This record gives sequence, C-alpha cells and structure tokens, in this order.
Amino acid sequence: MFLQIQHGGRVGHPDNSGLLPVAPSQVALPEEIHTPSGRKPSVVPREMTADGIRETAADFAAAARRAVDAGFEGVEVHAANGHLLHQFLAKNTNRRTDGYGGSVENRVRFAVEVVRAVVDEIGADRVGVRISPGVTVNGIEEGDTDDIYAALVPALAALGPVYLHVVFADPGQPLYRRIRAAWPNTLIANPVLGFGGPLPADGGKAAGERLLEAGADLISLGRAFLANPDLVERLRTGAPLNPLRETNWMYSGDEAGYNDYPTLAESAALA
Repeated sequence: MFLQIQHGGRVGHPDNSGLLPVAPSQVALPEEIHTPSGRKPSVVPREMTADGIRETAADFAAAARRAVDAGFEGVEVHAANGHLLHQFLAKNTNRRTDGYGGSVENRVRFAVEVVRAVVDEIGADRVGVRISPGVTVNGIEEGDTDDIYAALVPALAALGPVYLHVVFADPGQPLYRRIRAAWPNTLIANPVLGFGGPLPADGGKAAGERLLEAGADLISLGRAFLANPDLVERLRTGAPLNPLRETNWMYSGDEAGYNDYPTLAESAALA
C-alpha cells in the first residue's frame, strides 16, 4: 500500500492549522475554505522563501521515511489538483522572478526537487507521483499545459519513480498520449467521470477500459471504491453498484462514507 503525501500550499487557513498558508506567490485561493466554524474566505498566503522551499522538500522526504517506517510499501507524491507542487507549475499561482518562477523549466523545478528528495530518502521503487494536467480545481490555471508536462514528465522519469498517476486522463487527448510515450515505467490513469457529478452506472469500467486500450497499465477509481468495498467483484460480475449518498458521503469528519457502505453479501443479508 502506498500513502499519498502532499502539501496544500494556499489551500489552507489559519483556523485549521494556526499558521498562515504558504505558496509560491501571494495569490489567494478564489474559493472559501472549510474551517471548524464553517466556510470562510481564503487568506492571502505567505510567499515561500528559498530556504522554505528547501525545507519543504526535506519535509516531504522526512514524511516518506516515516511512512515507510510505519509499514507502507511506498508513497505517492501529490503534484496535482491545485495543491502546493501544482501551484508552482501554474502561471496564475506562480509569479516568482527567481529560479522557481517564470520559465517552464523554473516552474517545474520544485516538483522535481521534491521527488528527488523523496527518491533519495526511500528509493525510487517506493515512490509514485500524481499529476493532473489541465485540471483547474482549486483555482489553478496552468497557462501552458503542454509545455509544462513536456518538461516535467521526462525530468521525473529520469529520477526513476515506479509509477506516474495521471488523474482525469482522457485517452482522446494528444497530451495524454504524449505523457504515455514519455513515461517509461508504470502509468496509472484515472478516467474523467465528471468532477463532483454522478458516477456512470458501471462505476467507470468502460472509461477505464478505454484508457487501458490507450496504453495505461493500471486504472484508478476513487468514488466508486469508496462506495463499494467490493468494487472489483462487482465490476467482474456486472453486479449493480451502491449509489453515492447525496450528502456527507466522504470527507465528513468521521467514519461515515468510508466504512459503512455495504458489500454485496451484506446487502443480500439485509434484503
């Protein structure tokens, strides 16, 4: 089992951590943030110093070491979905004028340094990386997506992580095909199933099969697995899936939505 490690960057709030969020530049998240007392406006983050950037890369390495020491086989470095590493990649959140901003080569530097630090700490065979090309969640506007990943993917490949996890992958897009061609190791693809919307009746099986045909080695499915602890068996046999709950079905603050969706056997026993 691999543990995902990430830094939210500007996607944070002092009410949650007691600290002002940090980010590549002083650009606030355009959305509100969940806090213990409800949703609140986002705050302007503190721009990271060069020392802070180096310390954060070391923090990722330390987190990876602790994960392995705790029994995980490895870690997935989260460089996607508008969090800190993705914020360094994107033009609208990275307005730096030093060696970590401006050109594409500079903007991919931090992500590469983080992955290098993690690889050096626990070994490349224990490291995966998650990316989300073109994804605009958390107010991200990359600006030059094709160029970013043309630089980032080969730089990551040179470090030898065991897999690359591409979320919201579209086999019909040229960029996905270029990433597949540039990545020499295992590629995990997460199909586009409508962010936050209802799942297809097959839970993403057909979309996953299209990605496999387009060269993916493995398929990742998130919401369908959360709602169906025996998803693989359901997909194999064509059994119906549990519907997603309309409210509080995940990230609800307690166990609800994580371990209380029934298996097929449990549903049959209750029928």
